[in-house]
Amino acid sequence: MIPTERIEAKYYKYKFHFVSFPEELYFLHGYINGNDIYINKNDSMELQSLTMIHEVVHAECDDGQDLTDHRPIKTGRAEFFADHIASRDVRRYLA
Repeated sequence: MIPTERIEAKYYKYKFHFVSFPEELYFLHGYINGNDIYINKNDSMELQSLTMIHEVVHAECDDGQDLTDHRPIKTGRAEFFADHIASRDVRRYLA
């Protein structure tokens, strides 16, 4: 199994969609909407895996508020936490 398939199997509660984001959203790697998680299919396998776990952390730990505005401290903390956990956990899928 490839890493993304292993992550999908572990987090079967979420439906992962691999899509191409528009050119003007080149910086966007993933997006979550309820139990649907959208991943940029143009990213590398490693970045897709990292993004999948990052978005799962948001789905499981955030309080449901919109985090697209990166100015508030709360958003920064949520992003830092999701990055930290994803960076730590993605290694077991890439090994």
